[in-house]
Amino acid sequence: MAKVKGISKKAKAAHLEKLKKYMIVLQYLGTKYHGWQIQSGQITVQGVLRDALTTLAGIPVQISGASRTDSGVHALGQVAHLWFPEKETIPDLRKALNAILPRDIRVLRLERVPGHFHAQKSARKKRYEYRIFNGPVLPPFLYGRVCHIVHPLNFSEMQRGTELLVGTHDFSGFAAATTSAQNRVREISHSEFTKRGRHLVYRVEGSGFLHHMVRNIVGTLLEVGLEKRPYTDVTSILESADRRNAGVTAVPEGLYLVRIWY
Repeated sequence: MAKVKGISKKAKAAHLEKLKKYMIVLQYLGTKYHGWQIQSGQITVQGVLRDALTTLAGIPVQISGASRTDSGVHALGQVAHLWFPEKETIPDLRKALNAILPRDIRVLRLERVPGHFHAQKSARKKRYEYRIFNGPVLPPFLYGRVCHIVHPLNFSEMQRGTELLVGTHDFSGFAAATTSAQNRVREISHSEFTKRGRHLVYRVEGSGFLHHMVRNIVGTLLEVGLEKRPYTDVTSILESADRRNAGVTAVPEGLYLVRIWY
């Protein structure tokens, strides 16, 4: 927790009595951050945002995110909740936050929410995208923002593989080996690849996702596209519930948290 100097106990108590719950929606480039979650000795999105909020509030502010994006992963619609001294104008608070945050973190929306709202536990569905550039030379402005695959990909076979993921399954086979989740059953409502020129996007929506789940799915589908395995392996991996049967974990810079529904 950040320490704030120069504030009396009486003033701090007065602040605490006026705290209100807010939801914040933000975008960020994860390139230089060690993921979302605060970690000792590391620069994280949550840590930078917490420090900015604490500066504005004058007292320590805690913030909880909907998704613990990994190091290098980006967000177009990360959601978090926090308790903050009530402000008369939310637009002014958003403007003040964006003025002191680094340019690779932007607050899109800020609004008051009921006390029972929880950024993670209240979420009903999430959407992720994984972006791939398939060509011999990666344009420099895409560096750190996509996964670069040089060799040609069999797009139709990859798309067949995505269809096998739709439905309710035990996704242990696609979870990180170190995941601590006891219940690994998730419902995927949408799973597809789209292609435009050399740009491929994998879009997936579901009730929730396990650690590394999307990146492990993409890593497996890339092996399908490179014709190193058949698309039917997706079903075999789900049935085996064994991470060792899936492909390598795709690089983090291609992954984007896009939207969260409540």
